[in-house]
Amino acid sequence: MDYRLLCLVALVASGLWSFLSKIATKTSSDHNVVFWTTLAGFLPIVAHSLTAPTRSEMKPSLLPVVAGVLAGIATVAYYLALRRGPASVVVPLSGMYILVPAVLGLILLKEPLTVTHVLGLGCAGLAVLFLSL
Repeated sequence: MDYRLLCLVALVASGLWSFLSKIATKTSSDHNVVFWTTLAGFLPIVAHSLTAPTRSEMKPSLLPVVAGVLAGIATVAYYLALRRGPASVVVPLSGMYILVPAVLGLILLKEPLTVTHVLGLGCAGLAVLFLSL
């Protein structure tokens, strides 16, 4: 499947996840929402992992484990913020995580920086600023 289509799937799924999560935080405790959404999230992850052609592809390694811990921290912080703040601010503000890998990719991975990239990052920053006001 083309990566752009996968990005579209991720965009729609993330958007719906954020919206439904905000609704859920109005009727359930933070702990309940974090636990059940994360547990339910394991279903597609396990299904995808079971399609690995060989068992050797499923061995643990440090970077994915660290990334997973950070994802867990991000998930808990996201739900706590969603409970305390409006979705119209929390979702775009937390969505600015895109700046972190973009900047790190430029600095550490020596990925090219184009005018289009700078404009895109700038527009993303302005969008969050305007949505947060």
